[in-house]
Amino acid sequence: MRANGGIVVNEVLKYFNDTITARLGFSLRKYQRHVAREIVESMGKGYRFIIVSMPTGSGKTLIEMFTAFYGLQQGVSRILVLEPTRFLCDQMYSGGGRHGRRGLWSRVLGDLVGKEYEGNCSSFLEPSKRIIISTPQTALKCISTLKREFKMIIIDEVHHAFGGKHYTELLVELKPDIIIGFTALLPSYKRYRLAPKVRDIVGNPHLLVYDFKRLEEIDPDFKPPKAVADIFDAEMNSYENKAYDALFRALLQGDRRIIKFLEVTLARYGKEAFCESYRRILEKNRIAPNSDFENLCRSNDLSHKARTLVDVLAVYDISENNALKPVLVFTSRKATASEFGRAIIHYIGLPRRRIVILTSDMRREERLELIKRAKSGEIDVIISTLVGEEGVDIPEAGLLIMTDVPKSPLRFYQRIGRLIRMSSRQGMKYLVVMLTPKTVEYWDLEDALWNLYMEGVDISYIVVNINDKAPSARVVDIINNFTRVYSDKSIPYTILAFGKELSNPLNYILNVVKSRKDLVIIVRETMRKWGFKIKSEEDIDEAIFYILTFHMFRWGNAKKIFEPLDNAVNKSRFSREFSKAVREGRIFYIYDVGMLSEIIDYELQRLYKRQRYYNELFRIDRKSILRLFARVFPYDNINYIIDKLEERLDKHKEYLNEAKKNGLLRDYRLRVSWGAYNRQAKTLTPKIIIYLNLGNTWIELDAQINYHDISEKILRNKNITKLIETNLLAIGYEASKRFLNHLYEYSE
Repeated sequence: MRANGGIVVNEVLKYFNDTITARLGFSLRKYQRHVAREIVESMGKGYRFIIVSMPTGSGKTLIEMFTAFYGLQQGVSRILVLEPTRFLCDQMYSGGGRHGRRGLWSRVLGDLVGKEYEGNCSSFLEPSKRIIISTPQTALKCISTLKREFKMIIIDEVHHAFGGKHYTELLVELKPDIIIGFTALLPSYKRYRLAPKVRDIVGNPHLLVYDFKRLEEIDPDFKPPKAVADIFDAEMNSYENKAYDALFRALLQGDRRIIKFLEVTLARYGKEAFCESYRRILEKNRIAPNSDFENLCRSNDLSHKARTLVDVLAVYDISENNALKPVLVFTSRKATASEFGRAIIHYIGLPRRRIVILTSDMRREERLELIKRAKSGEIDVIISTLVGEEGVDIPEAGLLIMTDVPKSPLRFYQRIGRLIRMSSRQGMKYLVVMLTPKTVEYWDLEDALWNLYMEGVDISYIVVNINDKAPSARVVDIINNFTRVYSDKSIPYTILAFGKELSNPLNYILNVVKSRKDLVIIVRETMRKWGFKIKSEEDIDEAIFYILTFHMFRWGNAKKIFEPLDNAVNKSRFSREFSKAVREGRIFYIYDVGMLSEIIDYELQRLYKRQRYYNELFRIDRKSILRLFARVFPYDNINYIIDKLEERLDKHKEYLNEAKKNGLLRDYRLRVSWGAYNRQAKTLTPKIIIYLNLGNTWIELDAQINYHDISEKILRNKNITKLIETNLLAIGYEASKRFLNHLYEYSE
């Protein structure tokens, strides 16, 4: 797309300016009109990838809208606007949803604009939606509907496109005529790398850079934003990871609430605070000693939070950059604050006298003296616990570092209020948020983003691919580590969740239920109502088996027998994050063929012995029960797992065919019936239907075996459906083989 001359540009600018004045109540600033003209001039010079770098608060969104508006005026049929997250998509289109306000794009351009991040591709299918706001992930899902008709692509926070896999795949697929990217000026050590495939399509980026000074030269009325922000990942070392994994998987004895408390403490506040809490709890005998915790507490390394704080201060060059002083550092624990002070002295080299730790132990007079010294330039770093979140105003501070994110919105606002309520000497403030990746701490990020955004803080570098940093990513890491030592590339779920493999999950279930007298009473009462007599231990086992596999027996109190099983399987954060990782398609599972076929065989034998030859109501459907039989693997191993299942299936088919030749079996049929999909519960309910003709009699068992955490995205994956079908057939064939072996033993 080539731009027309300056007269046309001015006409379009006037038309656009009149539109936003009418619909928003204000007009373009002088510097915004200048940037818009330079973008059009760059198009006219033939540049196909233009990057506009402007600081936050300068109205990049208005210039993005003008660029799209201009493109439509020049005959571009449809324009794709990419935001890195759903959060920003919603913000641009509908104002964030919380307050019911329409976003700037829809307010200015009306029905021409659509948004698409749900994955149903409806906006892409509407030709009247000439501008679509989407994420690169969603656009990739809808790629078949795009038909390469989006010749102009506008990318907000374009730094995510450099090295971003989804951006690269999308741009290569769409092959746009022109890309206009926008980003902010931020103090960051990140460097941009453009994928060669993208460079081949649109050439090298052409940069239009406008820093604060440049914008003030263009327009003296320009005012900088309140603050700009960055995020630093506080990575754990091997000691910390081992201790955290033990808590994450709950592989220790103790109160579940205490285990979760220690998990959160380690992630948010680091080693010193964790060890302090661990020793106190240990003294009260509320948790068992743990070697991983002891090793961590004996180590001489700085905590992951302290190490990252040192990195932040080095990146911002706090030793030389006097404009940022005093730096405010917030943490919620005294032990962590003390460690921070030692780390800054030792690794940054600041004198002890220029570092102050502000805690509740400090008297009012001492706090007033602290403020006085800070204002006079005698202090470089103030490390504060909760007491400094309110009532201590130091407008001279230029950098605030949150080493943890408070759960309370009030505390969060109080912290950032220390930084952005007043102007510092240099007129610009910087905020750093430190989060521990792949831990519970990343759950706090979404609320933090919203709070920062609403306060006028630029969040460009805080917008990350949260899925790669959330606790579910730790599940993937754990499974990958275990997979390396398992030859069949899959790991028993119980090893991950319990720290040990169950040789017989059915016996485990029976023992859990029978270990509680109240549950045994419930089992007896339930079966008595159905006309069953419980006389022996074997009868109790069979009764529990009935309740597990026949859902009609689960009325009233009978459901209570599942509670200890649910608690045992779902005791850790790992189990919940495991489900999330499955739904995201990052890992998957099969049911252990040998173990589950034993249960199916048990039912086949029961039917045969009692001469009840048909059961269409058999089901193993409860998630916590089925987890005991699951074998887990990274999704990348799925083809290998399918191949191994097919090899096992073929051997069992050969056995049944041989049994048919030898007269032990007259005929047989096994097939999978897919059943229904529960969209709300994300559960698939297939059946393995087994028909065995034994000559003088026959048996048919319709065994429903549920697969849980099946998102609609996963359900559309042919590899997943093939895996499930092969898994069920392997279970059914092996169960049939076991049954025939038992039958042969009986006949002898």
